[in-house]
Amino acid sequence: MCVEDQALKRFWALLIMILVSCIMHSSAHAQDGDAMGIDEEVTLTIARFGVGGAARLGDWVGIQVNLMDNGSSPRDIILRFAIMDADGDETQYDRVITASPGQQLSYWLYGWLPFRDTGDGYEVRAYEGIETSDSSNIIGYRAGKMLGRTIVRSRPMFPGVALMGVIGPRQAGLDQYSVMVKQRQWMPMGHELTLTATGLTIQSLPDRWQGLVAFDTLVWTEPNLASSDPNRLTIEQARAIRNWVAHGGHLVVVLPTSGDPWFGSAHPLRTLMPDIKRPDRREGVNLEAYRSLLTESRDIPLPKNAAVHVFEPVDDAQRGDAIPILNGADGKCVVIRKLSGSGAVTVVGLDLTHGELRRVGLPDVESIWHRVLGMRGRAVRIDQMSETEIGDVSSRPIRLFDSGIAGAIAKTGRAVQGVLFGLLVFVVYWIVAGPGGFFVLRSRKKQHHAWVVFVGCIGVFTALSWMGATALRPKTKDISHLTLLQQVDGQPTMRARSWMSIMLPTYGSSLVSLVDPDAVDSEFLNAVPSGHLLSPWASPTTSGGLTNGYPDNTGYRIEARNPSGFRVPTRATVKDFLADWFGEEQEKWSMIIPVGEVGDLETPTLELNGTVVDGLVAHGFPGAMTDVRVIVVSRQNRILPPGGKLGRNPISRASVFAPVFTGGKWMPGENLDLNIITTTRRTAANKGIVRDSFFSTAVRKGEDYSGVDLSPAAPLVDRLIMGSMISQFDPPRYGVQNDPVGDRVARRRQTHGWDLGRWFTQPCVIVIGAVKVDPRDASVDGMPVPVFVDGKRVKSSGTTIVTWVYPLASNPPSSYLTDNFSSPDSP
Repeated sequence: MCVEDQALKRFWALLIMILVSCIMHSSAHAQDGDAMGIDEEVTLTIARFGVGGAARLGDWVGIQVNLMDNGSSPRDIILRFAIMDADGDETQYDRVITASPGQQLSYWLYGWLPFRDTGDGYEVRAYEGIETSDSSNIIGYRAGKMLGRTIVRSRPMFPGVALMGVIGPRQAGLDQYSVMVKQRQWMPMGHELTLTATGLTIQSLPDRWQGLVAFDTLVWTEPNLASSDPNRLTIEQARAIRNWVAHGGHLVVVLPTSGDPWFGSAHPLRTLMPDIKRPDRREGVNLEAYRSLLTESRDIPLPKNAAVHVFEPVDDAQRGDAIPILNGADGKCVVIRKLSGSGAVTVVGLDLTHGELRRVGLPDVESIWHRVLGMRGRAVRIDQMSETEIGDVSSRPIRLFDSGIAGAIAKTGRAVQGVLFGLLVFVVYWIVAGPGGFFVLRSRKKQHHAWVVFVGCIGVFTALSWMGATALRPKTKDISHLTLLQQVDGQPTMRARSWMSIMLPTYGSSLVSLVDPDAVDSEFLNAVPSGHLLSPWASPTTSGGLTNGYPDNTGYRIEARNPSGFRVPTRATVKDFLADWFGEEQEKWSMIIPVGEVGDLETPTLELNGTVVDGLVAHGFPGAMTDVRVIVVSRQNRILPPGGKLGRNPISRASVFAPVFTGGKWMPGENLDLNIITTTRRTAANKGIVRDSFFSTAVRKGEDYSGVDLSPAAPLVDRLIMGSMISQFDPPRYGVQNDPVGDRVARRRQTHGWDLGRWFTQPCVIVIGAVKVDPRDASVDGMPVPVFVDGKRVKSSGTTIVTWVYPLASNPPSSYLTDNFSSPDSP
């Protein structure tokens, strides 16, 4: 090769390298600009990722986006929060807004975060919104050109922690629940760690309840400040809080020292407040009389000139509308509650944010907050722990109580049939086309036809495989589910959370919804929020779409503020969903109710006689209940005298019973006599087995996550039942050998918001059990949540874990006076 040719080749190679380098450098700069939200037409910035920064993996998150439109005229813009699902498809949580040029406006977007965090952040985009009449478009707009985008760099929280929001600048001692040792995310002397999102303001509250889903509790302090004044709530913010409470949320209101913004004004949440007479505000109160509700110390000085509110229900208060929880030493109520749906609103009359209390680190959570929230375990600071305790806390075996959900809903039967059929076809093909066919040909001296036979075998077995695959391919839509169902007796609604695997046997797309599209107008998915949440779901062990995706990946859209249904791509396979539903009981799913004897004319009720419950209950579910547990909370344990310590003790007197049924099943319509079940006498007539050690032995029944604990795990249904009471589990006993608790830590990742701890602060009866519908008995009534696929209910089967709560008459715990005070009003 001549020198000129070599030089020419080097020239072209160098030129190509320069061009490639320039292109890559330009692309990198463009990506950096997009990631910073820099765009000539629209500028996006993230104000909040999660309410108060509380975004948790495996849960819904609210994102507050600030948008500046640099255009010249108002226009419709689609804001999009994009997340890849487990199939590799892009889930597009959309919201359509009308932007005003030159004005920075704030909007909330919502989406479900997968359990796996890639570390690359989450992308929010802005597109030109183009109106469309396409009936398959649930938003009513299609995305035009991209106008801007930004990357959310905030890292979500670990899925194993609980979250609590505090509205107002003061935490009132709640930060004691967030103490960690060496960043271990569990309570040092308890189990589940609760992190607090503090300093929330009216401006930082979302306009849809899915933005609050991550919180178990919201505590509202210092409402006299403009930033936390309930009168400043918008209609949409108030509706979000109402829906969140109805879905099981606990709103706690701490009344301020001065003023009465909660009961003295017509704020948007006024009807959520307990039905009480105007609170009796007492000034100049010496809090020494309330010492046992504020601290376990005998000596810490308490304010001598404070304000205390005491409560009295109105004369015509209905059941559940004004429940005294805690009384002062004079018997006057200082903590009262109203039930709403599956949740509650609790009002505290003690000023827990008093400056003198804050200065001495009060209140102690064991004294007051355990009894308001339904918690257990010592809340300690690191400086109160020994080196030995710190070492013990740092290394604890983890027991999971909600693992295995993916396996419970997996459709493995058809997959096994397909694998066996494929294996059989391959083995027969190998025999016929290989040694078996050759042996036959050789015995007939026709080896020269081997290639003809081989090609024929290929054709025959190809056709056989195609016909077999066609025959085995599912042709009907059906659902396999695991559902949590809960209702409070006397409340008109119930709530449910369902993990579903839906067989979608066609290629193309299907509309999956929790709302009947034929029952409302054509814009049902974009109308007034239904309160239901539907999202694609992947288990904590799913690696994600990067490795499990399909070659024809696409995107699908969800209305971010009303995600009650959406259209998904289908590939003749299953897709997993997560649903949070709220509404009236469905036909065929009649909840547990008190029933009377034949001939009784009065409304049946349950009555508590000491620790024994008198009354009958029955259910009307589509199948028998199994794994039934009856929990009786008779009252809170007495309030200890000054200096007394709660320590490892529970806050309430609770007994757990395991009823024994004929055939092991509680049949529909069968009366369950709670008197027989809860009578602790061990006689032949007693059909209840008392589980005295339930809250200690349950700890070791979780699934081992750390690989060092050899105790066998309980079945999934048992673990989910136990896991609904993690807040009441016995605290750890470090250094104690052969103990049922030991140093184990109980944890959940997928069932936050379903703990029953609040019910251990007031007398009640809780009945929990499972209703199982076998796939052979699948029907459109096979689950309590109405699910529509392409406008029709489909057959479903699976397990529903039912929780029914019956509030009993209020019975606040007895209290103690100090030696020097005879009345809370003493000077």
